[in-house]
Amino acid sequence: MQLKTYQQRSLDALSTYFRNSKQFGDANLAFYATTRELMGKGINYHEVDELPGLPYVCLRVPTVGGKTLMACYAVGIASKEFLGVDHSFVLWLTPSTTIRDQTLKALKDRNHPYRKALETTLGSVIS
Repeated sequence: MQLKTYQQRSLDALSTYFRNSKQFGDANLAFYATTRELMGKGINYHEVDELPGLPYVCLRVPTVGGKTLMACYAVGIASKEFLGVDHSFVLWLTPSTTIRDQTLKALKDRNHPYRKALETTLGSVIS
């Protein structure tokens, strides 16, 4: 499945932020540097008290904007760009049982675009 331009741009920004976070070792400095690079103006980062030092971001996309597909790619970006690992453990949270069941079914199906997106960025996937 081909990503839309806004999806790819969002994931590219996430990748840049994670790379900067790893390079600088500081989520605030990385956020400021990334937003300055991408938007021409540095924006202050608002750290989550319960997650000190951990990069915390939200990608905002429109309704029916492909958030689940983007999340599949984001897993690989976080693993490689921030954690620097080939394999990682993912906790996938959903707002309802229905969405959880649909997402789980899709991720288990080796021919579904979500599963393919995970495998594109991660290689092998165990579900």
